[in-house]
Amino acid sequence: MRLSKPTRRKPVGLTSLIDVIFLLLLFFMLTSSFTRYQAMPVANGGEGGGAEIKPAYFRIHDSNRMDLNGQSAERENLPQLFAALAAGEKALLAIWSGPEAKVQDVVDVMSAARREGLNTVIVTGK
Repeated sequence: MRLSKPTRRKPVGLTSLIDVIFLLLLFFMLTSSFTRYQAMPVANGGEGGGAEIKPAYFRIHDSNRMDLNGQSAERENLPQLFAALAAGEKALLAIWSGPEAKVQDVVDVMSAARREGLNTVIVTGK
């Protein structure tokens, strides 16, 4: 009986495996986002009973046209208007966004209201 010589296996090449791992790493690095998202707290209307304080009504028609309780408001004057509201009894602000208003307009108004100490902001839809 003749014994056969054990066959020698070829060593596995790691070059292609390293290439695949590098491509996967590159793919995940390029597709992932490292930005920090910030949340802005928004109060919604509750059930039942009326509000103790009637909110000030801020309307955003579009980027150029806004009004506070029916009086025209300029974007540059928002800090002063909101500071006056926060100093008075009306610390509650209802924001209405019109069909031409952009999301950034609403976020800008909400941020300005928060900076001036208006605690609760109610956002109503279009």
